Amino acid sequence: MKEHGYAKKILTTTFVVLLVTAAVTAAVDKNIFADFYTMVSKPFQQTSRALSGDEAAARSKEELLRENSELHSEINELTNRVIDYDTIKKENEILRKYYGIKDEHPDYGVVVGTVIRRDPNDDFYGFTIDKGSRDDVKRGDPVITDSGLVGWVSEVNVTTSRVTTLLSPEAKVGAMDQKTHDSGIATGSASLADGGQFMLSVISADNKMREGDIVVTTGVGGVYPADIVVGKVVKLGFSEFDTTPYAVIEPYGDLRTVSDVVVITSFEGQGVIEEAGSDSDKK
Repeated sequence: MKEHGYAKKILTTTFVVLLVTAAVTAAVDKNIFADFYTMVSKPFQQTSRALSGDEAAARSKEELLRENSELHSEINELTNRVIDYDTIKKENEILRKYYGIKDEHPDYGVVVGTVIRRDPNDDFYGFTIDKGSRDDVKRGDPVITDSGLVGWVSEVNVTTSRVTTLLSPEAKVGAMDQKTHDSGIATGSASLADGGQFMLSVISADNKMREGDIVVTTGVGGVYPADIVVGKVVKLGFSEFDTTPYAVIEPYGDLRTVSDVVVITSFEGQGVIEEAGSDSDKK
């Protein structure tokens, strides 16, 4: 009973200090004092009752420790639920942002990823995302944002993946002018990467492309779905080596600073190679 009396003295002293603090606050707003008094007094009243009379005698130290442990477990569980909720909410917001991708393309399998690391030594602005093989991400999967195609998954680990962007010379994406249907290969260039641009090469000498035209994926080869926005034509020119024409493409989003992406893990026609002109050859 002495321990209980000592505990009551501590509680009483603490309560008085809190009331004095609340009284100062009340000088500014009486409603604040009323709310504060109710909030503070309730747990102290409960604790005081718990430490007095028969109820205090019946509750052992072990019981109090057990209840404290249970409360900590409940707090941890609630915290984890909040974290999970925030994560799911963020992913859903990203999916809605990306043109309602699941509504427009129900055949797509998608995984939302966040950029967690950038390689300062990569001249073509590759990056690492927080999704890997356990999330069904595979090497070669297309990577997009709400602005269009970013690149593809070039390396996969269990929990992370590396993405190579269209700014890299390793990029070889079949693309075409949405208006004129002039086609070529979207690929990166060391001279254009720092400006966040790349080129459409191997296009016809008599192409009808114009600055401002939108360029999209062709879908040929089954590596990328068709009609994903690649960028817009900002310049037309000729190679200084062999005078072949090319177009400088600027993506609608900056590939150097993306923060959230969507990995397309599956789509209709994936892996199906289209052999252009095969039917006419048989005739």
